[in-house]
Amino acid sequence: MNKRSAPIQETERISSLDMMRGFALFGILLANSLHFQYGLFLIPDIHHFYPLGTLDKGAEMFIQLFATSSFYTLFSFLFGYGMASLKERLEQQQLPFGTLYWRRTLILLVVGLIHGLFIWDGDILFTYALTAFVLFFFLKLKERGLLIWSIVLLFIMALSIAVPEDDSTTFDEQLLHYSIAEKETLSLKSYPDVVQFRLFSDPLGLGLIGDMIIHASAIISVLGMFLLGAFVARKKWLVHPLQYRSLLFRVWWITLLIGFPSKIIYLFNDSYTYEMLHTTVGGPLVAMFYASSIALLASSARQSNILYAFTYVGRLSLTNYLLQSLVFTTIFYGYGFNLFGRIGIFTGLLLCFSFFTIQVLASKWWLNRFYIGPFEWGWRAGTYLRLPKLRR
Repeated sequence: MNKRSAPIQETERISSLDMMRGFALFGILLANSLHFQYGLFLIPDIHHFYPLGTLDKGAEMFIQLFATSSFYTLFSFLFGYGMASLKERLEQQQLPFGTLYWRRTLILLVVGLIHGLFIWDGDILFTYALTAFVLFFFLKLKERGLLIWSIVLLFIMALSIAVPEDDSTTFDEQLLHYSIAEKETLSLKSYPDVVQFRLFSDPLGLGLIGDMIIHASAIISVLGMFLLGAFVARKKWLVHPLQYRSLLFRVWWITLLIGFPSKIIYLFNDSYTYEMLHTTVGGPLVAMFYASSIALLASSARQSNILYAFTYVGRLSLTNYLLQSLVFTTIFYGYGFNLFGRIGIFTGLLLCFSFFTIQVLASKWWLNRFYIGPFEWGWRAGTYLRLPKLRR
């Protein structure tokens, strides 16, 4: 297998998928900007969210409506799409899929573990790798099975809307205690202290059981979008968007009319029920609104130029994702420029737009000289057990 299997070639890439990846990375940066500046749990009692008043409140509403819970789900959809496409491509070439898949996933697991411990504990790569271990067995299903299981898993997550809110203050007190310690560590302590805090902290106060609960719920949520992405990959809707334009328009309208209202209500009523509606219903539907929007725009040569800049970032998705964490933790944490909780949400939003513009320009510069990004190069080398061509 190692002598014959090879990664996808540049000419085989689907530009709409790279646009989606780049756009998803932009949205992930917007959503993560709150957590880079204020920690994992956004607790108003210990943070000064609105130094600029209305501007900061408007910026927060913008992020909550357009970014939060929608872009990591879009990225999950694309991950499942990519894995299903990889399986199909190898099987068409009569090459074994399993060994290559497990190597690829183990490398991602290690990268996610290193990223989460040594750079930023809001990492999603480790969760993706854990979920990919489960995804492998679901990829054996037919198209109908992928769709049914995707709907079932997403519905299970949506059932949290009906769960009554816990009036106990114990859990809130634990999160408050954790967030106070986190704020002190990230804003005042050295880099080794930050790593030690990540290694030994216990956000839920439940020890190993708490970690298992967090990972299990994350796997269920992510797996639903993985399977939806795999289903769409099998159906070829994004490979032949003109052929399925009417279907994509129906998806666009449905997700627009249901997705955004499901998120908007939380902006004005932050009860637990509406928070879950925002996260588990609005988030995935708005993600599919973005995906269908890009697919429709990309189906027209003239309209696709509007979003083409995102393809540069999307083709270097792993490198750009890790760079976002590295740069923004350096900007906000005490061992860097120590702006943790100091600049407000609006200024943080402007910083995101500025940095992503730099990422677009830098990615374009890189791709003019190299075929793939440095981290993508290492991932491919470990997956295929040979050194891919880097310089053009």
